[in-house]
Amino acid sequence: QGQIAETMNMASLWKLPLIMVIENNKYGMGTSVNRSSAGPALHLRGDAYGIKNKKIDGMNVMTMAEECKEAVEYARTNGPVLLEAETYRYRGHSMSDPAKYRSRDEVNKMREERDPIETLREHLIKSKIVDADALKKIDADVRAVVADSAEFAQSSPEPDPSELYTDILIEA
Repeated sequence: QGQIAETMNMASLWKLPLIMVIENNKYGMGTSVNRSSAGPALHLRGDAYGIKNKKIDGMNVMTMAEECKEAVEYARTNGPVLLEAETYRYRGHSMSDPAKYRSRDEVNKMREERDPIETLREHLIKSKIVDADALKKIDADVRAVVADSAEFAQSSPEPDPSELYTDILIEA
């Protein structure tokens, strides 16, 4: 089961314009990356395959946009790129995960200091791209779309079983 190693190897050999992103939310299920990986700098795994790699701030929307743009430009001409986006998972791994392997203080600190939505909101207002009232309207509009979509999904009939594989594979 070496899909990642095989993918990185072939992408490098064939100089494929591929961007691979490791979403490092610091925990694999309930174990921290530092306790489960002998090499916690995950982006450096690209070195073994000659793949350009970089660790980036996955909690900053503007940084992500800039770094991904650079990665696309590089990959189109030179081949694969591996990005490790350092982020944070506020909740457990699944509904059955109470996330007791970290403190509430840790989660609250990340929310208060590094929340990507709040950071972007502050950037947009500070840069005078949009004002707080416009953001409130956008938020209300998005919430309405989500509520309408959920209502549509819940009130729609179950799909016909013959549709199970529709639009999953494009046959050449």
